[in-house]
Amino acid sequence: MARDIQLAQLVARLNDARVYDMHEVAISGVTSDSRKVEQGALFVARKGGRSDGHSFIDGALARGAAAVVSERRVPVRGKSNIVVDDSTRALAELASEFYGNPASDLVVIGVTGTNGKTSTTHLLRAICDVSTWGKVGVVGTVGHGVGARLEESAHTTPEPVTLHRLLAGMKAQGCSGVVMEVSSHAVKQQRIWGVDFEIGMLTNITRDHLDYHPSFEDYVGAKREFCLSLVSPERSKENGTLVYSMDNDQSRKIGEEFTGRKISTSSEQVGGVYATDVRATIDGTRFTLNIEGEEPVEIDLELLGTFSVSNAVLAAAGAHTLGINLNHIKQGLESVKRVPGRFEAIGGGSRPLVIVDYSHTPDSLELTLSFCLGLKPDRLIAVFGCGGDRDRGKRPLMGEIAQRLSHLCFVTSDNPRSEDPQTIIDEILDGMDRHAKGLVVEIDRRKAINRAIETAGPGDVVAICGKGHEDYQIIGSTRHHFDDREEAGKALELWKPR
Repeated sequence: MARDIQLAQLVARLNDARVYDMHEVAISGVTSDSRKVEQGALFVARKGGRSDGHSFIDGALARGAAAVVSERRVPVRGKSNIVVDDSTRALAELASEFYGNPASDLVVIGVTGTNGKTSTTHLLRAICDVSTWGKVGVVGTVGHGVGARLEESAHTTPEPVTLHRLLAGMKAQGCSGVVMEVSSHAVKQQRIWGVDFEIGMLTNITRDHLDYHPSFEDYVGAKREFCLSLVSPERSKENGTLVYSMDNDQSRKIGEEFTGRKISTSSEQVGGVYATDVRATIDGTRFTLNIEGEEPVEIDLELLGTFSVSNAVLAAAGAHTLGINLNHIKQGLESVKRVPGRFEAIGGGSRPLVIVDYSHTPDSLELTLSFCLGLKPDRLIAVFGCGGDRDRGKRPLMGEIAQRLSHLCFVTSDNPRSEDPQTIIDEILDGMDRHAKGLVVEIDRRKAINRAIETAGPGDVVAICGKGHEDYQIIGSTRHHFDDREEAGKALELWKPR
């Protein structure tokens, strides 16, 4: 774990460092956030999307920074100034060194893609947990850590200091490896710079994060960059293996381009690891798992939705790459009761069935609602909105999908953030027939959920989409407690047949 470390040892990690006024001091921490600087810390000034850390050097020194890393020589009041070409990469290198280079002693597995990262990560960890392979930590959207209790995550993939602190903690707890969700932001912002992944897993690529990426091609490029890092000459470990799904055109293209070791997967009868005889109902998902060189095995998955098969097959391929036997793969897949906020079912029977799902992209919304329709409900009632300060272009697309697939659609708020909620809703409605029967606009999400469930009958399915595991709603800059699952549970308790 963290310990005081001499500045010279940290600087030695940086190949391009130019050191001015070197003073040998013990460094007590590394940070790029001037607000988190404590006495003896090394402050790394880096350029971000909204601000330039070089503007906060004086504040960092006032709080007790012992030295400063920057991309140009700066006045540092008699402290050491280490100048580098790229302070973002330097931050990742320094964080790794400060925490004892934990990634070098762990088998690191990265899962990237638009949808399915969280489910695939949890399925693979479950397989490792029931096998003799070794303890595995998890880093991802619903939390970071080892075992059942996870530390809350601010980002899918943490910034480098947090990431290496987590990896060091996992190593200290006896983990052999870590399975980590890798976001496109993390790739572009070099949060995972210097981490050598033994296995990279690619679920799918559809439209997402175009508020951050200037184009879909740039978004795809970030996913491709992660995959190519598995065979980079800059690696200190031997080249890694790519496990990719052929169920999606973009992921298949990247997989076919990849020149290193690779395994293709599919929920159809193609690829090295694939599923056949898929049967998906509200009681679970059953399929036959086929791995080249192994006898086919029946999998009785408790997770719902045909899309769960693609995630399960990908996780099985990852586990097979680790050398885990088929019996443990089956046992691990079947041990997962739920993934937080991913197609969680509430109610049913004599009451409406409510599905809460994180689907917040056009593709994931269509998959979720299509599966709900496949359950053959009397009516499918959809409740959804779109987040503020995010990709505006997907709003009318999601509106069109929700109206086309549902019998009754409640358009409401998601996390409006700094945007006006009504403006977001208006942009969603641009993709819908505003005068069609079965369209309800209710800006208050709690009221929308209550009204949808109150309106539903015992044979109806209510799909509440967009927030999934989140237990908050961000309005302006304030985070309010709000959990779709809690709200649905309360509404079902009050539900009465009409």
